[in-house]
Amino acid sequence: MKRNRYILIVFLIVTLFNNSCSGDAFVGDIDLHFCGKCAGTGKWTVDSFDFTPCHTTKAECLDWAKRNGYYDKDCILCN
Repeated sequence: MKRNRYILIVFLIVTLFNNSCSGDAFVGDIDLHFCGKCAGTGKWTVDSFDFTPCHTTKAECLDWAKRNGYYDKDCILCN
C-alpha cells in the first residue's frame, strides 16, 4: 500500500513538472515584480523588495519614490 502511495506522489510531481516546463521561450517572457502587501489590491507600489506603501495613482507613487530615495526604481501596478 505504501509503495502505491509513493508511486502516485512521484507521478503527480513528474506530471506537474512536465506541464509547468513548456520550454525556454516561456521562461524568457516572465517579468517578475514584488508587490508585497499591495498584491491584488489594484494599487501602485515601488518595484523593490522593500515593504513600500501602496499608492492610488502612479504619479503619487513616483513622487513618494523620489522623496524616499528610490530614484532608480519604477512604480508597478499590483493586480
